[in-house]
Amino acid sequence: MKKSAKLFLAMLAPLLLSTSSCKPREGWFGGVPIESDLVGTWKLERIVTPNRTVWDKQIGYTEILKSYNKNGDDVEETYRNDTLAGIQYWSRRDWPIAKTKDWTVLVSYRHGLKRFYKMHRTVSQPTVLEASAYLPEIGTKADTVKYFYRAVW
Repeated sequence: MKKSAKLFLAMLAPLLLSTSSCKPREGWFGGVPIESDLVGTWKLERIVTPNRTVWDKQIGYTEILKSYNKNGDDVEETYRNDTLAGIQYWSRRDWPIAKTKDWTVLVSYRHGLKRFYKMHRTVSQPTVLEASAYLPEIGTKADTVKYFYRAVW
């Protein structure tokens, strides 16, 4: 019995040592990709431009962003005043680029659009999602406008 226990520990030790030295995969947290945190319902609370901030009461409409998976496709629907205003499908060609350290995700959509997301997470509070507009190219002057959504719990 002692001999088999020693043999088992001798075989298990290298495995434990090798797994504990691995770095977590970039773009993953808790065993899932961080873009999975984009799934849900989000309410627009403010728009920030280089010159000013416009809060939800000043915008003149309510905006809800719903992100979900439908029949194997990742979909984002935008509703303005409870009316569907737009649908975007994630690209199958270009997978999201996620950075765990900054909690950022760059999503590519069908028809060549992109959107940059940054998640601001606080314990016991809804996540705040900072987003660019849907743009053909990130890094242009148009992406200086930021949309801030709060998770709907």
